[in-house]
Amino acid sequence: MEGHTRTKLCPKSRCSECADAPFPDCIDNPVSGGEGRSDSVMLLEPERNTIHLARWDEIRPEAPPWEGGDWESVYVEGLSQKSDLLDNVIRAYTVGPYLSIFCRQENSAENLHFFFPLVRTALESRLLDTVCAMSQPVESGLPPRRIPLSERIRNSMQMNEARVTEALPEVSHRTRAIVSEVAAHRNTALGSIFALLLDDDVEEIYLDRPGLPLYFDHSELGRCVSSAYLTVSDVSRVCTLIRSESNLHLDRANPSLKTDMSFGNSSMRFSVALPPLSTDGLHMEIRKARCNPLTIRELIHNGTMPRDVGALLVLAVAARFNIAITGGPSSGKTTLLNALDMTTPRHWRKIYIEDAVESRVTEQGHQVRFRVDPVDEGRGKLSKSSEIIKTLHRSPDYVILGEIQSIEHSQALFQAMSAGLRTIQTCHSDSAPGLVTRWINDHGIKPSSVAMIDMIVTLVKPAPGSSARRVSQIVEVRRTVKDGVVEFLGLNEVFDWKCGVLSQSWAKDGAFLMRAREAGVGTHVEALSNVFRLLDEYSQGISPGEVRIGEILWSCGNPMQFQHNLQGT
Repeated sequence: MEGHTRTKLCPKSRCSECADAPFPDCIDNPVSGGEGRSDSVMLLEPERNTIHLARWDEIRPEAPPWEGGDWESVYVEGLSQKSDLLDNVIRAYTVGPYLSIFCRQENSAENLHFFFPLVRTALESRLLDTVCAMSQPVESGLPPRRIPLSERIRNSMQMNEARVTEALPEVSHRTRAIVSEVAAHRNTALGSIFALLLDDDVEEIYLDRPGLPLYFDHSELGRCVSSAYLTVSDVSRVCTLIRSESNLHLDRANPSLKTDMSFGNSSMRFSVALPPLSTDGLHMEIRKARCNPLTIRELIHNGTMPRDVGALLVLAVAARFNIAITGGPSSGKTTLLNALDMTTPRHWRKIYIEDAVESRVTEQGHQVRFRVDPVDEGRGKLSKSSEIIKTLHRSPDYVILGEIQSIEHSQALFQAMSAGLRTIQTCHSDSAPGLVTRWINDHGIKPSSVAMIDMIVTLVKPAPGSSARRVSQIVEVRRTVKDGVVEFLGLNEVFDWKCGVLSQSWAKDGAFLMRAREAGVGTHVEALSNVFRLLDEYSQGISPGEVRIGEILWSCGNPMQFQHNLQGT
């Protein structure tokens, strides 16, 4: 775990009865016994219903909060009854206008999560309740023109702030802003979970059925159970919101839907199901995209892949390999796809075709994004398969297809690759052989068409509920041409998590050596070694970031010819 919060229970008379006075360890000693170095400290005052939080890695407080130190103070009604907060806190931090607290559960692999608005006193808490009562739900009174959720929240915040300013002009700007924002959140259908939606470390949120607590996957803390829940009365508002944002059907005739939604810098993919499909009422999963997507360097740093695998993938993308990224649900496929996308040259013309928009717009890039109807939309007119075929006339340098799901998607994909498109996409499967078997046996793809794929990357989530992901295997596709027809010769493993990159296993009829020969060199091995050196310098801050990696690899005419002689090239 990268961070830890140390908790200290303050006596009723504060510092005068503190056992650590006159040098309280909340100020002088940021080290937590048994947990490593703390990045924050939290003071609990149950008698005053107040929590104080200071971040050691930001501004170290020079005094306790009641003596003017730099702390975030939060009023929590009934704090003395929240024993979990008092005894088992492992992590606390602020996110937007909220304080998030994570507590360890005994005899459970899941952590508990609580969140509170950043109001500092009982008066501010009552002001928040009053503003919430005065505000209308942001879904009410929708004009004929659909207004995105983010804009409606922004309008609600402005109206709330105007009300507070008019009624209580002496209230500080900070308090007005926090009260107005939290009130705007609470008056949406998703108001009870906004602290999760704003948190960049929350990866996926789950609701099994109304009335149960939501639970979620955290990038550092793994699976957590939230204090938030959606009631039966919330369900109709949630469904109305999703219909409004997506302009798609969600009813008994179409009881499931996948769509994307965004507000501020947050982008989310909603997957929902209703009766009669979902027996116990609304079922919902929310896949969150990070505000700042993970880069190749960060994926290497967090253990998703070793550096030599990063070099292999960067070289393949720069050489415009046809790549399939496969794995089980929530194994990190889209995260890896976006990280690789950021390494491509800025002058490339890239076309994206997605049913839920999970790609990222980069600065100074040439990107065309198409959003098609999801598979769940039975009467959809914007077909992913037809848009893939249309891309043949849109002159892309690289096509990013998101998730390939259905038989029609697969057939369109291989038809496009056979016509010369270079693509990268994600697919669900537990292994490369499993994916090829699915294509051939279930989707009716001819083996000669499968030979159009260059590389298959498999990711796994080692343990259910864990935040860890890793690249478990990479294979290149072997092929030959016989009597003018491409033949599929099988798969060649070039990386295995246990053995590493298999440097002696490059197949003569595999994608890497074939692409190297096409580039006029006998092998790609020297270029791969040079890319590894480039990533090594990049990880040390010597070479420029992802935005230039692809351009640097093309500086010698072709990535397979890449030479790297000077630091900071």
